[in-house]
Amino acid sequence: MGELSQRIGKKLEHYGNSIFEHLQWKILAQDVQIDCIRAAHKNAKSSDKKTHGVDILAGYYNPFTKRQEAFIIECKHREWSNFIPSNLSLWVEELCNTIECASTSPALTTYLEEYTLIGGILLYNSSDNIYEMERALKSISQIKVPRRRHTLMIYLADNSRLDKWYSFNSEIAKIKQNSIENSFGIIYPSIGGSTWDRSPVVTPTYLFSDYILASYIKSVTNQGITTKVDIKALFCFEHVTDDSLKYLQDMINELQLESRSDRYQEVHFYFYPETEKDIDHIKDSFSKIFAGKDTFKYYLMDNRRLSRIYYES
Repeated sequence: MGELSQRIGKKLEHYGNSIFEHLQWKILAQDVQIDCIRAAHKNAKSSDKKTHGVDILAGYYNPFTKRQEAFIIECKHREWSNFIPSNLSLWVEELCNTIECASTSPALTTYLEEYTLIGGILLYNSSDNIYEMERALKSISQIKVPRRRHTLMIYLADNSRLDKWYSFNSEIAKIKQNSIENSFGIIYPSIGGSTWDRSPVVTPTYLFSDYILASYIKSVTNQGITTKVDIKALFCFEHVTDDSLKYLQDMINELQLESRSDRYQEVHFYFYPETEKDIDHIKDSFSKIFAGKDTFKYYLMDNRRLSRIYYES
């Protein structure tokens, strides 16, 4: 984080720290300097690299692989003009280099005793609050990284993704307030969807997907009688169209969401609107496509870049 002011850098690190903790990741280490042990690693001036900085080392349990996995999270807080392919390629390469040295670094041995280090996440936040989706996608598509001997999982989360995570975290917090028995969990279907695993952990694969499936139990009191209701929740981050809504309908049928409970149940949809038109489309199309489904309800997640007027109209 040496290239950033301490105040701004710490703010972004704190954001990364808090958001992953809320997703049930464990922060294993933060602000650690490790020695560079690869002669091929060079700094910006092409001289030998001496050390690598680890902003955040985080771990989680992966229900798919049945093991504890770890990621190195690198935080970049730069002006939007810096979000260009050459810089992105450099940042990703630096992250890969850090991971290569970190896997055998004595400074991280204690933290990685129970974890397998498999990749990294680059967090980018625009310091001047300027962001253009089309330009971002184009720049990301042009990232070039030298071939590696061993495969690494590298993810990039820019402003758009960070905003979605912020909204997702907020919804989880609200749900947990009404969830009894601490029952909220992410659903991990097996291949074919015949069996399910439930875990409070949100893995990287889910974090960067368009759909996240969860379930929980809530209590409803009516005329002094309290009953338990099984809720299946679908968090949808894809651009909302009639086709995407029909895809959700097919997903519900394929996973048999409506037939996996002995109690009364509801299916809740959480949509993340990218534009004001998305909000209008959801309001107009949801009731038509899911006509007759009284137990289906939708909610709009908060997009901080949209005015509240569009939500409330």
